[in-house]
Amino acid sequence: MPCITAEAVSKGIDDRAGIYTAEELAELEKRQQEVADLTGWNIAVITTDTGFGLDGIAACDYAEKYYDDTFGADSSSVVYLIDLDYRWIAMDGGLLDYFDSSRFNDMMDTCENYYMNYEDVKNLEAFYYHLEKAYKNGTVERDPEIGALGDDFEEAIEYYDDPQRSISGEMILASVITGLIISGIIIAVTAARYKTHYAHPVNGYIEPGSVDMYIRDDFFLKKTVSQYTSSSSGGSSGRRSSGGSRRSGGRSHGGGGRGGRR
Repeated sequence: MPCITAEAVSKGIDDRAGIYTAEELAELEKRQQEVADLTGWNIAVITTDTGFGLDGIAACDYAEKYYDDTFGADSSSVVYLIDLDYRWIAMDGGLLDYFDSSRFNDMMDTCENYYMNYEDVKNLEAFYYHLEKAYKNGTVERDPEIGALGDDFEEAIEYYDDPQRSISGEMILASVITGLIISGIIIAVTAARYKTHYAHPVNGYIEPGSVDMYIRDDFFLKKTVSQYTSSSSGGSSGRRSSGGSRRSGGRSHGGGGRGGRR
């Protein structure tokens, strides 16, 4: 049965990936408890080296299950999952009154930057800082971009090779259609040229008044190749999702994440 916590609970850092030393964990958990006491929000952090994949789906599912098992589905809580493939922050309840997509993306981008630069302590310090900052800055209008959209949620993941440019599903589809149209035009033009090609008369190769006679055969070869290439990011290149994961059931909680190995 889901529980609703009356007081803020800091569950500390479940460091399954062994990222932090004992001294670092002690200092970070102390800071985490301070933020929980200030905001009244339940906070938990978990690190894994599972490798959930770069689409965010498995990471979202794992973080949300950890959220429900730790705090209860109806609580005002936040869970930060740090995995080698994907980092996901699941939040719900009162937190969604303090985070719009701008605040959330600022937090996620800052944390991800520290993570990718192997600054793991600063990663969590930034996480706590942005939680505290959002609380002190006051409430905002609820933003569906980071809210739980349930069964209506289908395609909110956006992939970024450049932080300033996204590649959405619509853009990829438009690129494919454009590539097919261009390919069709090239094929049509090439076919038309073959139809109008003719063989030169033999006399055209004989120089008037010359005693030397020869036969020359010309072979005209044409080859047109049209290729459409779609590049996808991998390795350490970043992927971003401020909305959630693509799955038929939608999200249970708000939040989002970033993907890519460092």
